[in-house]
Amino acid sequence: MRKPAAPWATVSNEWIERLAQSGRAIDSMERARREAFLLSHLVLAAGVLIAAPLWIVVNGAPTLGESAIFALAQLPLLSVVALLRLDNLKTAQSIAAFGWLALAAACLFTGAHVGAAAPFGALALIEATFACDLTLVSATASAALAMLAVAALTAATGGGFFETLLAAPLVLYVVLLARSAGKVETVRSEAEARNRRDLRLVSEAAGDLVIGFDEGGAVASVVGEAAKAYGLDARELMGRGFFQRVHVGDRPAFLKLVSDAIATGEAMRATLRLRIGHARNERGEFVEPVFHFFEARSSLVEAADGERAAGVVCILRDVTAQRHAAETIEAARRESEMAAAGKTRFLANVSHELRTPLNAIIGFSEMLASEQLAPADPAKRREYAEIIRNSGQHLLAVVNTILDMSKIESGSMQLSPEPFSLPELVDQCVSMMQLKAEQGQVTLSRDYSERLEEIVGDKRACKQIIINLLSNAVKFTPANGRVRIRLAPDGNCLALSVTDSGIGISASDLGRLGDPFFQASASHDRAYEGTGLGLSVVRGLVGLHGGTIAVESAPRSGTSVTVRLPLDCRPFQNKAPALARIETIARRGVIRPAEELETAEDRVKKIA
Repeated sequence: MRKPAAPWATVSNEWIERLAQSGRAIDSMERARREAFLLSHLVLAAGVLIAAPLWIVVNGAPTLGESAIFALAQLPLLSVVALLRLDNLKTAQSIAAFGWLALAAACLFTGAHVGAAAPFGALALIEATFACDLTLVSATASAALAMLAVAALTAATGGGFFETLLAAPLVLYVVLLARSAGKVETVRSEAEARNRRDLRLVSEAAGDLVIGFDEGGAVASVVGEAAKAYGLDARELMGRGFFQRVHVGDRPAFLKLVSDAIATGEAMRATLRLRIGHARNERGEFVEPVFHFFEARSSLVEAADGERAAGVVCILRDVTAQRHAAETIEAARRESEMAAAGKTRFLANVSHELRTPLNAIIGFSEMLASEQLAPADPAKRREYAEIIRNSGQHLLAVVNTILDMSKIESGSMQLSPEPFSLPELVDQCVSMMQLKAEQGQVTLSRDYSERLEEIVGDKRACKQIIINLLSNAVKFTPANGRVRIRLAPDGNCLALSVTDSGIGISASDLGRLGDPFFQASASHDRAYEGTGLGLSVVRGLVGLHGGTIAVESAPRSGTSVTVRLPLDCRPFQNKAPALARIETIARRGVIRPAEELETAEDRVKKIA
């Protein structure tokens, strides 16, 4: 079992790793070579700095040649600076190699024995070999051989020729060994570069992100340039950068994707939301993150010799367009189903609304036309005629409603604006609805001032709005209930509110209010009659006036519908949308008791 590293070793390793970071994307091999270069050369430079004072203490003041050697011994520190400043390892290795050659030359030309210069020449060749550059190896070897030749000539004239001659084979062997090692390393590096290029081309051709993760989910490598297509920088994805871009809700799925691939060795799939940028507002400011959907496929990568643990390679494909297309298709399918259901309800409702008055008209007409069935009592005949008339009026109202809705949806309905008093129009509508309210034992009340400002709008359309709202309120209010209509100024508009103590509307139905033929909790055997077009017509007519609608309701708590109509609709005639926006509020306090709906006597007119 490996012992844990000492704290100082951990700190130094982290410091070296930070120094080795590059301003561009590099692979793990390049990172390891950088870390090894920095560590060895920093230690060497520190050793020279520590040895210099000790040399002076032991040997006294150095000579000029010794000072030059000590100065050249700091070239490893210069190579470290070059790596950090230029961000190019090969340049730093070249500086270090020629630094060792300079030290070897200084040793030779300051009178030192060739044996003292040989180690520095060997170190120069080793540095050149690690650079994986045959040109640098050849240049270093040539320089080393040239210095050896110069040393041999010098020794021939001044003695020590045979010692130099004996060192020549060793130097030549080191030169050839370095060149061979450099060639092997160059071939290996070229093969790796070709493999990376081929993998990058495949990745870019497929348009997928290929990312390598370690066992903890940290990014170890990013293959190719596909990340740039999404505005991502490969450097920002390294380490925990990718994890920080995964949507918070998808992070558990991502970690499970990696852990399951390592644990089972099988390919895993998941859909992740990845942040690729931020949306901008009109001022160019970043306001919210932009996420794309990616299909992630992960596979286990077995640990190679010398590696601590296995990793995972993950291929991520952008499926945002497919996801949105699927959502659009699903929404269209739901809309189609709702339209089909609405058509079915419409046919059932309209057939009922048309069949009932037609049956009454035909039945009572046949009775009056038949001598055997016709009643002798004139009062009874008048009653039958009244039923026929009422049925015809109801039938005409249903047909007119359908035609009005058709005109509104097609955009062919035109308003005829004129100034009129809205309180007077409300009085007329309340009088028309009074009989129906009395039949249902519902109390109608009004709450408004007769001195309200006139509005400019289509009087017939406004009358239809009020009639439909009052009709719905009375229809859905049980016996002994109340319906109140209120008018009040609201800025440049008049607010018309109809509040009832009826059955209310559930939160699930509020969102569909105003859709043609929709009735809350609709069924073929429903207790409430109607086509489901009343509020749809109101919505269209209010929209043509440039107004808005607000509905506040809850089951068994009554309903309040507020229509805001501008004082002058003419500026909105050609600009208003075909349908008004309906604001719905699902939470509401229980409607007040009937007696609390009345206000001061001078503002309320109770219809007896």
